[in-house]
Amino acid sequence: MKRRSGSGPGRGGLSLLATWASLALATACSSETTGGLPPLLTANGSTPPPVAVAPTISPNLTPITFRPGPDFAPITPPPIQPDLPDPPSLRPAPNGEFNLLLSTPPNPAVIPPVGSAFVTVTLRGLLVPGVIASVELQFFNISRGTDITGIFLPTAIEQFRNTLIGRGNSYADRTDGITLTNGFTFPADLAAYSANVAPGERVLVILVIRDSFGQALRLEARAQAT
Repeated sequence: MKRRSGSGPGRGGLSLLATWASLALATACSSETTGGLPPLLTANGSTPPPVAVAPTISPNLTPITFRPGPDFAPITPPPIQPDLPDPPSLRPAPNGEFNLLLSTPPNPAVIPPVGSAFVTVTLRGLLVPGVIASVELQFFNISRGTDITGIFLPTAIEQFRNTLIGRGNSYADRTDGITLTNGFTFPADLAAYSANVAPGERVLVILVIRDSFGQALRLEARAQAT
């Protein structure tokens, strides 16, 4: 009686299957390992083409200039100017007048104990709405180019200033103008006058009127000595 062995064919079949699996795995590994790389040498021994390399980006060394920020410094507005009154002025002739008169006393002098020379200033129609704040008065011998203010009595010049300072805003001063009735006479010592002013020479008087706002008026008058 023949005995059959069931394991004979089975072991042979398993061995065959294992062999096929090993070949398939080796083929797969070889394909995955070497398929993505180019060969070192081609079949004819020449060098393969180079592989493309990504370009290198050079750094930008240009300095960055920052735009300055806005200037929010406070702006100082100009000072507010008050509404100034009209500056000092002299009415046009014949209502306005600034004149100079030179005179010497007769011989012998009628004013004892010494004779005096006289310079009379006529002022009429002076308008100073801002009120007279200061008065400057000077006399010149323009024939010689000398200042002769000092030959007149200082008390007379000071009195002339005090007569005008503070005037200009009254009703009469605003409508008719400041007027010195019969003018204002400045006496001088006769000897000093004769030494500084000779007959025929011309004398100039300059009057500067400033109001309380700093506005000024300059008046000039000339006369010839006799």
